[in-house]
Amino acid sequence: MKKKNAYKIVTVALFAAMLIILPVLTFVFNPSDPEPFSENENKKLAKFPEVSFESFRDETLMNGIEDWFSDRFFGREDWIRVKNGTERLIGKTDVNGIYTADNRMIEIWGGFDQEYVGKSLKAINTFAEKHPGKPMYFLLAPTSQEVYSGLFPQGAPVGSQTALFEYCRDNLAGITAINVIPTMKTHSSDYIYYRTDHHWTTFGAYLAYYDAAKAMGFKPSELNEFDIEHASDSFRGTLYSRTLDDGVTPDVIDYYHLRGAGDITLTIGENTYDSLYFRDFLKVKDKYSSFLGQNSPQMDITTGAEGPSLLIFKDSYAHCMIPFLTAHFSRITVLDMRYIKDGVSNHVNVDDYDSVLFVYNAITFSQDRDIRGISIG
Repeated sequence: MKKKNAYKIVTVALFAAMLIILPVLTFVFNPSDPEPFSENENKKLAKFPEVSFESFRDETLMNGIEDWFSDRFFGREDWIRVKNGTERLIGKTDVNGIYTADNRMIEIWGGFDQEYVGKSLKAINTFAEKHPGKPMYFLLAPTSQEVYSGLFPQGAPVGSQTALFEYCRDNLAGITAINVIPTMKTHSSDYIYYRTDHHWTTFGAYLAYYDAAKAMGFKPSELNEFDIEHASDSFRGTLYSRTLDDGVTPDVIDYYHLRGAGDITLTIGENTYDSLYFRDFLKVKDKYSSFLGQNSPQMDITTGAEGPSLLIFKDSYAHCMIPFLTAHFSRITVLDMRYIKDGVSNHVNVDDYDSVLFVYNAITFSQDRDIRGISIG
């Protein structure tokens, strides 16, 4: 009994010591930058809140301190790594919504709500009705869960992205739905999805482009027409950030350069670039942003090639697919409705484009309502 009581006393004492020591260490070793950036989480850490009677009264002070401490407590990533490792050791099959098997991290998606997705499809249909006769295409990119569903334990609560695609296809009016899922499954043994990130690889994007080209009526470039550059072999992406599991092999970033391609100009805001690749991102954790840079409301691409013009609505899955499209269009404008709140017409005249392409991954499209803004203006 004495040993048991002594164990309890020691445990309580250690816990109490940590409650005291951890905040002290956090304050002592807090980054000097008032707004430090976490490369692993790809975000700015919370600032210490303003101290005032009003912030105390409306609880923003305490909430702000909680956010500040949560973002910055001493050894935060090491604690998270230990916590996640412990969960794996005790047999937990997923960590922070990520299932790991066969040297691969897979984001778990439980399915979709038809009513919720239906509202997004209605907005797209409304947009199409405003521009009758203009060819429009919808490409729903499957995530790795759909292609590697066989890795999950029997009975795991994972949804069908094929069912989501079919629901979208059946509820889009006058818009061609491009089904790339069979192709991705056929190439499941190839390197088509990153092991540590939620995006498809450049080769995965190439396969989707190949299907899209045929559906949109132009001849795709063959794989042997490209020079492939291995730009990085140390990419650890968004899924790694949620698990901090160093046991999964880092990823390779590839750039596909079409031989004989013309000069390309990319305009983002007031800045103009002569490349679609932002190589400075290869030096930091967010290496996927080397494709077209980080998400922005609008990008305008001129290719020097003869051909029609294309308007794209997208999420970040489109970023490594767009370079393939530049061989077939003289001008491409890319809009991200997550950052556009004032209507499409305040950014582009849709009538200036020969066709429209929607590119969204299944998880984003089933959960994000921003695409509904396409019906405004």
